[in-house]
Amino acid sequence: MVQEMMGLAANAYIHKSASVEELFNAVRTATLDTSEGHVVVAMPQGALELSEDGKVSVPSRREMQILLLAARGMSNREIASRLKISESTVKRHLANLYPKMEVSSRGEAVRKALENEWFTIREIEAAIEEG
Repeated sequence: MVQEMMGLAANAYIHKSASVEELFNAVRTATLDTSEGHVVVAMPQGALELSEDGKVSVPSRREMQILLLAARGMSNREIASRLKISESTVKRHLANLYPKMEVSSRGEAVRKALENEWFTIREIEAAIEEG
């Protein structure tokens, strides 16, 4: 069945023995792409990795949203204004994200997200052009 799914261009799956936490985290990190007239569910590569303490270490949807805005060159203040949250909330989300990604800075996080194809240069540039 896994080979059949891979033949259909699936890049992730959840085994029936997965914990409820793993299932929720997978659903939370899934992205929808309707650009071709249908819905494709894709999960960022490497999103379901275990941390040293054995817990699933998955970036939240909000953390990824903030990271994408940071990749577009926005400051914490600009991100906060855009998302209608406080600047300290933006900082907290980034601080929570860095250990999950095993990085220590915004630049490293953006680089790693690009390397893992969690978002693309095109996604970064598209929003800058809309500006």
